[in-house]
Amino acid sequence: MPRKLNYTYDELVEKARTIFWVHGYKNVSPEELAQHLEVSASTIRNKFTKEMLFMDTVKSYMSDLSDPFLDALRGAENGIEDLRKFFYMVVEALLTKQFPRSCYMMNTVMEMRTEEEKVAELYNRYIVNMQDAYKTALKRAVAMGEISRTDKLDEYAEHISGLIFSLSVLYKVKSEEELKHIVDDQLSLME
Repeated sequence: MPRKLNYTYDELVEKARTIFWVHGYKNVSPEELAQHLEVSASTIRNKFTKEMLFMDTVKSYMSDLSDPFLDALRGAENGIEDLRKFFYMVVEALLTKQFPRSCYMMNTVMEMRTEEEKVAELYNRYIVNMQDAYKTALKRAVAMGEISRTDKLDEYAEHISGLIFSLSVLYKVKSEEELKHIVDDQLSLME
């Protein structure tokens, strides 16, 4: 008779996200994953594969962490100031270690984008969602008279998409004040 799992699949995905976030996909063996999840190695080999769990951790990162941040940005009422608050919140999350390491999506893309088509598809979905939220805030900035170049909104959204990835690296060597200055400088290029 098969042994009953102590966790739901969603709980296993959440636990797996932590180990993958800290060590990456390639640096975690199926045995280490099983030990971290407190399941047997045969469960990882036969029921929930390492790849399956990993892909679901990326999806859960998007739905549990990234999407709520972006939804809040879409629902905010100010233009540039909302973007500033958003990026300052990212700086704070990075510096206070609310995330085990830098952006999980960035880590994943750096490790696997060219090797795994499914990762590329999730990354593209992530970027489209991110840029859509940025464009919503930028449109409010236009309506408020903060930005005059309405023809550049797509370009601006793409430009500040790179900011999140820059912050995910720079937080390791820059102070909070320096990171916020970088955010302010990047946002001022659109005004």
